[in-house]
Amino acid sequence: MRHIQLAEHFTIPKILLFSLPSIGMQIVDNTYQIADGYFISNYISEAAFEAENLIFPPLVIVMYVGLMFGTGASAIISKMLGEGRKEQANQLFTRAIAVLTVLGVLLSALLYFMLPTVTVWVHASEELRPDCIVYGQILALFMPFQMLSLAFHPLLITAERPGLGLITTLSNAAANILMDWLFVAVFGWGMRGAALATGLAWMVSAVIPFVYFAGKKSSLRFVRPGRCFESMGKVLYNGASEMVDAVSYAIVSVIFNLQLIRYLGDAGIGAYAVSEYMGGLFLAVFYGISMSIVPVVGYHLGDKNVRELNSLLRNGLIVMSLLGVVMTGLCFALAEPISLIFVGKHTKELISLSIEALKLVSLSYLLSGITTYCSSYFTGLNQGTASLVISLVKGVAGPLAMVYLLPGILPSPSTGIWLSPTGAEILTLLTAMICFLWWKRKTAGGYLPEPPDPDSL
Repeated sequence: MRHIQLAEHFTIPKILLFSLPSIGMQIVDNTYQIADGYFISNYISEAAFEAENLIFPPLVIVMYVGLMFGTGASAIISKMLGEGRKEQANQLFTRAIAVLTVLGVLLSALLYFMLPTVTVWVHASEELRPDCIVYGQILALFMPFQMLSLAFHPLLITAERPGLGLITTLSNAAANILMDWLFVAVFGWGMRGAALATGLAWMVSAVIPFVYFAGKKSSLRFVRPGRCFESMGKVLYNGASEMVDAVSYAIVSVIFNLQLIRYLGDAGIGAYAVSEYMGGLFLAVFYGISMSIVPVVGYHLGDKNVRELNSLLRNGLIVMSLLGVVMTGLCFALAEPISLIFVGKHTKELISLSIEALKLVSLSYLLSGITTYCSSYFTGLNQGTASLVISLVKGVAGPLAMVYLLPGILPSPSTGIWLSPTGAEILTLLTAMICFLWWKRKTAGGYLPEPPDPDSL
């Protein structure tokens, strides 16, 4: 495949080609929880399967601190590269990774000791608490590696090496699946084996890009970071929407589980987990494209290329709309075989609920790609406020409002729960439209005016 540079004109085919490695990264990156879920469900127990899905959402909050650093820094660094400020871009890159490493160690230690309390927050029963604690504490020990891995993903795209990111995540997935099979299916180590397999795979996905950035061939590399850390505030602010996604995922998952237990019992948690696993794979395509477009938008913002900025918006929305239709159709067609893979050994009630959940939740994919792209587009424009507002509605306000509202007004409470993501996406689309109307009023040349830099770097 020809090497595509940020400065080029991005047609629809070129957006897809440039995003392919990132899509692959996102899809493969979802495999570690799916692999854990498959082996836990089929080789340990249904209770352990429920425990994994109860405790994993809070872990996402911590690990996504890394994505916040990486995405926030990526947008600013790509803008600097577009302005020809390569040395300053390397300094910011080094500062971001240094701060993240220290923060990662501190947060992982805090998470380890707080795990028993976290199990209370997610309403884990006495039966599930031991498995929750074992699985969560082992992953907490490896959390700094996963935080660095998630930060390196968007930075590899900025360095115009998305292919290396794909190689990294393929290595991660292969290691995780192999060790899950070995530790859980062969050695019979239970939840400890599943968690250890995931943690060691996280190490693989952090070490590979670290070695690359430590060399001298990358357009981004480690240098002396300098003493000015004021720009880190803008990095965090610009990447705040990604952190909102993580926090909202955890909150919404806990609330969904509580509502499922209320209306459907424990079987509802298993059905929701299956829809989350497969939804993660489908949505990975949307996230891969959106992640790829952030540095492209940032580069053309720095280059003041208004025509290309408008083209990126138009072509991206077309791509996301078409993919949404395809993915919803696939999910409807494959709902039954997918459910049988994960819960085929369990009750007919759980299988039936899983099929229903997959079909109804998939309706949200018709809009999810569009709203995800809009949020990332504003991130690339260095407009963290608009991106943050869209993410808040998409990830927190919309889902929480709908999961409480729809089960009470629709004839079937379960239908209301499964349609909650679609209702949330409708609210998010309306929010994105308001942000773009605001954008058109503020702009003079086709792109939003840039906020002042906190320092000259």
